[in-house]
Amino acid sequence: MFSNSGSIQQAMEILVCAKDSQSFQAAISALKEQMKRTGMDSQYLIDLERRAYYLPNEYSDKDTKEKMLEAKKRVIEYMNEIMNVNENGRLLLDVLENFYLFLENLFERRLHKKGGIQKEQLEGLRIKNEYDVQHLLYAYLKPLYPMARAEVNEDTGYGTVRSDILLDSKNTIEVKCTRKGMVLKKLVEEIEADMVHYSAKNIYFFIYDKEKLIDNPCNFKSSYEEKMKDKHIYIIIHQPKIL
Repeated sequence: MFSNSGSIQQAMEILVCAKDSQSFQAAISALKEQMKRTGMDSQYLIDLERRAYYLPNEYSDKDTKEKMLEAKKRVIEYMNEIMNVNENGRLLLDVLENFYLFLENLFERRLHKKGGIQKEQLEGLRIKNEYDVQHLLYAYLKPLYPMARAEVNEDTGYGTVRSDILLDSKNTIEVKCTRKGMVLKKLVEEIEADMVHYSAKNIYFFIYDKEKLIDNPCNFKSSYEEKMKDKHIYIIIHQPKIL
């Protein structure tokens, strides 16, 4: 994710203004440095270098400049693409992280005395398992992601896996809910199996840690989010106070 997209944007502006090989290389170096500072995956840097590469023509400055401009175009198109992807990903993460606000307002906000919904009715609702979490999360996401679908089967070629909530071909959400008698090892095994089986580029694990099995959510998240090179793994953990 971009933690300082403004700095990257400034580097992009320098790149756009580059008119010769020397200024182009300086712009690429500045862009790479900003990408490293924001903690972007190394694969992005490799892809950037590949698109920025061109072979100078020592016999023709004109040909060299044309190749440089083609490389510049490739880099700009690539950066625009990944910046849009990451901005959209950041929005989704913010939405998932704020799920607790939805629950708090649904269950804890004082009801209007003239309303038809009674406090006793809401108190009767309790999240008991993974299916309850999935139902509420899907309802929460559907207005923001109208194309989202629940429980979508995918044929992997060696078996069938089912996405709990599929946003599109590149983004899937897998819901987990801890339960009594469950041990942390079991949760870890489920996550690691799903990381491999899903074909989506971006996999979001939404963990409703009802039994508070995860002692250190920050360490738990960091141990998985950089684990796979060909996929982006995101861990969202909610440890409820009431439900």
